[in-house]
Amino acid sequence: MLASGGNDNLVFIWEPRMGKYIGKINQHTAAVKALAWSPHKSNLLATGGGSTDKSIRMWNTIDMTCQHYIDSGSQVCNMLFSTSTNELVTTHGYSLNSIMVWNARNMQKMATLEGHSYRVLYLAKSPNE
Repeated sequence: MLASGGNDNLVFIWEPRMGKYIGKINQHTAAVKALAWSPHKSNLLATGGGSTDKSIRMWNTIDMTCQHYIDSGSQVCNMLFSTSTNELVTTHGYSLNSIMVWNARNMQKMATLEGHSYRVLYLAKSPNE
């Protein structure tokens, strides 16, 4: 499956072989720029909302239900699941300009990394995680 987010505040779940979307998420109130599939649960999708939304949501894509909702305090720009631990890393823009590490099981914040002066747009993990 594929997931796409856009400036229309929507997330679509696609089945590329069928050539159509199989689900739609419409609960964000700003652009959805950040998406990540869990490597630990194949039906778990994390989504992040823009500057007026500021939320991180975890979705069960089988029944399209929201499993967790977190107000992160700032726009969510990017996100990535760890492949070796059940953690989610998110990057943020206005107004915190930080990186946050979350326990993906309960969405408790584990760490905040600061230092950028402006939006943290991108994130990459090393291959030797």
